[in-house]
Amino acid sequence: LQRLALADVILDTPAYNQHTVGCDSLNAGVPMISLLQPDDDSTVNNQIHTTSTPSSDRVTTDKLSSRVGASLLKNVGGGLEDWLVVADMEEYKECMVQCARNYNQWFSSFKHHLLETRETSPLFDTERWVKNLELGLTEMKLLSDSHQTDTDIYIIDDNGIEMQQQ
Repeated sequence: LQRLALADVILDTPAYNQHTVGCDSLNAGVPMISLLQPDDDSTVNNQIHTTSTPSSDRVTTDKLSSRVGASLLKNVGGGLEDWLVVADMEEYKECMVQCARNYNQWFSSFKHHLLETRETSPLFDTERWVKNLELGLTEMKLLSDSHQTDTDIYIIDDNGIEMQQQ
């Protein structure tokens, strides 16, 4: 794991994203660029994207395994997903080039942010995650005892999933 901190950036492959390595990399302060291809005419990072490429030529991110990287970036907090989650392969390439050309001015600020906020980041707050899991399991037991086995369970995080941009 110590070697991950030596990397400058992680490129999250679109079809099958970073999972454990992505989480470990973010914890080590290594930024990750991730593709989250919107469905036809949808929104990514509050921007409307219209797909002009036929779906057979697109990289799809419609499976859970292809959306993990974007989810990790969203939950690391600080609005990094606005910069590091891109909507198409052209933006993906542009983000990589931006990283290489402006590393000291632009991308190193992401590394710094990750290292400074990992103690307060929702992604790495294990105690909060365990508390929410326990709440869900308790609710599941209560529903089972009352024979309500077809009910969905939603846990509202008291600390808030979204962190404010700084």
